[in-house]
Amino acid sequence: MSSRTPMLASLAALALAAVAASAAAAKENYHEKALNADTPDKFEVVAANVRKEMQPGGRYQYVKRDEYQRVDRALEEIQQIFVQYGSIDAMKQDTKVKLFNAQEIVNSILTRRDGERVICTNETKVGSHIPVTTCHTYAQQEEARQATHNQLDEWSRLGCLNAGCGGAPTKPPNAGDSR
Repeated sequence: MSSRTPMLASLAALALAAVAASAAAAKENYHEKALNADTPDKFEVVAANVRKEMQPGGRYQYVKRDEYQRVDRALEEIQQIFVQYGSIDAMKQDTKVKLFNAQEIVNSILTRRDGERVICTNETKVGSHIPVTTCHTYAQQEEARQATHNQLDEWSRLGCLNAGCGGAPTKPPNAGDSR
């Protein structure tokens, strides 16, 4: 047996421990909320909370404008169904299907745009053969994306010469030429 085999086994164990620790840390941030809105009054509270959380600073603040409109229409449809029937027990099967489909529209959009949603990636860093798992929230991903977008906008407005991007400033063409 070569002397490298125990070292490789140790590195593999260390990598697995890092993956487990990242996944455990991500799970600490994950909180599932159970909502039971089976009457018009209970649903009204839930709908108001969802709309509030879609505002800037809310859990679902990353919902896009067209998605917001779809969620709002679905919430209105659900509210109308509850007002008409009073409770889920009083609904006919086809109405329950309409209710379910409207809820799925809301859930699918909010799940995708949930700022607290944890995203983990497994990547091999440049110069290494050991994959590393990193976890972050959707909000962190969106904030990083927006910061990158803002930086690129700034560079394109000011030009790299004035913004100081990528190292020491360079002279503009023909600068200092005394021809």
